[in-house]
Amino acid sequence: MAEEKPKESEEAIELTSGAGQQQAELPSSESICYGEDVFSDIRPLSEVAFFIMTPTGKTFKGKTKYVGLHSNNLMLLETPNASPKEMAVYFQRGFPIKACVISESGGGARIYFKSKVEYVLEAGDNSLFLISLPLATQVAFGLRESARLELILGGVLAPKSNKLSCQVRDISSQGCLVVLEKDLTKHKVGDVVSLRIEDTGGEESVSSDILEAVVRNVKTTGRYSKIGVQFEENSLEPVANLIDNLNFCRMSQKFTL
Repeated sequence: MAEEKPKESEEAIELTSGAGQQQAELPSSESICYGEDVFSDIRPLSEVAFFIMTPTGKTFKGKTKYVGLHSNNLMLLETPNASPKEMAVYFQRGFPIKACVISESGGGARIYFKSKVEYVLEAGDNSLFLISLPLATQVAFGLRESARLELILGGVLAPKSNKLSCQVRDISSQGCLVVLEKDLTKHKVGDVVSLRIEDTGGEESVSSDILEAVVRNVKTTGRYSKIGVQFEENSLEPVANLIDNLNFCRMSQKFTL
């Protein structure tokens, strides 16, 4: 049986059944973009919601990760959580696939597209499947209240207690991404955390006020925990001041406090 997906992922793509069709709201024609342009800017391991349909109308709904592009106009995706039987039935060359990729850059976007399954690369738990690179996509921009500023700054999570060294990335007036060694934290969604942003790269060390935030999502890789946080109301003004006072160093090509 195909794996069940969160409601948001199901609503992100067109859902088709033998009895009828339900189509999620798609962006207007003004947001049509070339696939090559769009996917060259998508980060690896971005979320992908999709479904594959067989010639007899059977569908497999899944959720996976975007890996990257191949020079032969192909896209690489991780294989989803599917049984060997499901892989054999649904992941056949030429079967149509409809999908939505979540882009976390800038203001955020959903990228809708149609493609076809091309190949499955078997490698145990590290298997991939390849689909054709779509010529055109439809893009819904502005998923966030405010755009993220892509940067990397130092920081300290729980500066009054555990003092965990971390990196602060992709900050906006509403939140940021906190990255630290996987074994250092066990935070979960809903936890309230404190954070101090620091810049020790210059002649003098500069740091922000202590900011409070709520954990909204947690992702782990082989080495890191990546914690998406939303700033609490009492931290919004200090964050806005911090962003306003950021400087871009042309020599090091990065933002500094």
